[in-house]
Amino acid sequence: MTQRLVVVCAILAVTGMPGFERAAVGQSQQLVARLDAAVKKVEAACSDDLKKYCSTVTPGEGRLILCMQAHEDKVSEKCDFALFEASRKIDRALDRIDRAADICWGDIEKHCSNIPEGGGRILQCLAGQKTSLTPACQTELGKLSL
Repeated sequence: MTQRLVVVCAILAVTGMPGFERAAVGQSQQLVARLDAAVKKVEAACSDDLKKYCSTVTPGEGRLILCMQAHEDKVSEKCDFALFEASRKIDRALDRIDRAADICWGDIEKHCSNIPEGGGRILQCLAGQKTSLTPACQTELGKLSL
């Protein structure tokens, strides 16, 4: 459970960070909506556990994550399953993104090498160069269904 909790909480932390770019165009907005839905599902499933074990913890700077890890052996099945389900989906999405990055690496170097990493900027760059991308990269990006 610890690994699942860390993965999911990392996503929760990223989506809650002030610098998280939610205004990325079309595709990224759909991804953000899916992440928001996953976050709400985990929050709903784990809210009783958070109240029971971590109600005195001040949120922020990873304190809730540490509290939940400290009580991982007591977390409800409902919360544990929600964390498991979210971590599986995140793992699958990361695998698809990793595969797309491998397949599109030549296109990334050719068209987006001057773009800073993070915030979906590489994906935005590739989307802006769609007609110039190799067919394999275009196909793989289409599979991301972002």
